Amino acid sequence: MNSMHNTIDELHRRAMKLADEAFYAKREGNSELAQTKYLSAFEYERAAAMLLVNEYNQEPTRSVFFRSAANLLLNLPHPELEHYRQAERMIAFGLSGNPPEEIAAELREAWQELMELLKQAA
Repeated sequence: MNSMHNTIDELHRRAMKLADEAFYAKREGNSELAQTKYLSAFEYERAAAMLLVNEYNQEPTRSVFFRSAANLLLNLPHPELEHYRQAERMIAFGLSGNPPEEIAAELREAWQELMELLKQAA
C-alpha cells in the first residue's frame, strides 16, 4: 500500500504543479497554454483519484482528489462538452464515497457550477 501512496502523492504533486502553471498562464491571457496545462493537470489528478475510487476508508483524500479533478476541468478557458461530462463523473465519484460534509458541499457547488455552464453552452 505504501508504494501506491507514493504513486498517488507523485501524481497529485505533478497535477498541482501543472495547475499552478495553468492558473498563471490564464491570468496572463495565454488561454491556449492554460488549456493545455489544465488538461494535463486533470489527467494526473484523475489518475490519482481513480487509484482511490474504491478506497472509501481513504476519506477525505479520496473525495478531495475527485473535487480537485472536477475543478480543473471547470477552470478550462475553452471547455468542450466532453470536459463537462468528465467533470460530472469526477463529482459523482467524489459524492459516491463518504466525504466529510464540507467536501460534499464543495462537490455540490461544483455540480451547480457545472449545471450553469451546461445551460450556457446549450
